[in-house]
Amino acid sequence: MRNRKHVLALCIVVCLFSFFTACNGKPAAQEATPERRSAQGENVPQAQSVTIAPTAEPTATAAPTPVPTPEPTAFTIAWMSDTQAYTAADSDVFARMTQWVRDTQAEYNTVLTVHTGDIVYNAYREYEWQNGVAAFSNLPENVRIVTCAGNHDELPDYDKNTPYLDMRPDTDFDPAHAFDDKGYNYYTTFTAGGIPIIVFSLAYGMEVDATDWINEVCREYADHYAILAMHNYMFLGGYSSVGERLIERVVKQSPNVRLVLCGHERGMQYMPETLDDDEDGTPDRTVHQMMMNVQDDATNGVGYLRLLRFDPSADTIEVITYSPVLDRYGYEVPVGGDRFGGQKILEDAGLRDFLTPDAT
Repeated sequence: MRNRKHVLALCIVVCLFSFFTACNGKPAAQEATPERRSAQGENVPQAQSVTIAPTAEPTATAAPTPVPTPEPTAFTIAWMSDTQAYTAADSDVFARMTQWVRDTQAEYNTVLTVHTGDIVYNAYREYEWQNGVAAFSNLPENVRIVTCAGNHDELPDYDKNTPYLDMRPDTDFDPAHAFDDKGYNYYTTFTAGGIPIIVFSLAYGMEVDATDWINEVCREYADHYAILAMHNYMFLGGYSSVGERLIERVVKQSPNVRLVLCGHERGMQYMPETLDDDEDGTPDRTVHQMMMNVQDDATNGVGYLRLLRFDPSADTIEVITYSPVLDRYGYEVPVGGDRFGGQKILEDAGLRDFLTPDAT
């Protein structure tokens, strides 16, 4: 009897639940969802309020962080001249000069050695040439060498022997880049610190005849920083007769000429030329012109050379004057002279005019 009552009560509960569900017309599960009121006062189911349309992927790409442009590397040209007193005396002075260039190459990033003539005193003496060859052999293999024939390196016109051409240590001589059939006057090109450079080697007594050729080559290599290296160009009082002709016929005619190096006359001299190439009243370039020859000072001038450190970023040339024999920076010319001391910064080197976009 008790079981029947339980079954009857259960049936009544089931029937009442079914009746109320059918009258409401909504699933029991959804009915349990609470409602919220919108801003317009409408009853909005909670499930509908959280439905969000998918967001489209962004089409723009974020700009990458700019990479700093590296500064162009500074580099150095080692310059010496008129070593004939050392090779003739059979001394080790010249060799100590080139050894110092080798020892400091990494420190200064030396890429080229220029000798502006008179390697020997007497071109007929074989031992002097051998002393010169031995000195140049101290230089590292990756340092280029450009020399110029001085009056002591050449033989008289009637003698067809050419010891200078046979003994010179120049590393990049190319007959196709020569003015004359023997190669006394020639040019070489290379790039350092992002600067394309052309260097002319001009032999003593053969410079003036080559002026038109120099200008033609300068036009062909107008994007190169041009350096004229020669033996005879100026002295303490001004230009030599050769210099007077070359300043007018070459330096002023070729806008990419920015540096002239010479020896021959005694002392040290600096004569910058500021030129207005387009004649608009504003200077366009400075040509830095230097002479060096202190061989006659057997006490205070022994073994001097110069390092020319080019800094494309600062657009300067740092001139370092040093004797590894005397271990002394700076040389004071008794009368006149450039008075550069041990170190001198030359502004407006013109390097930026030739700096390539991807220079490092």
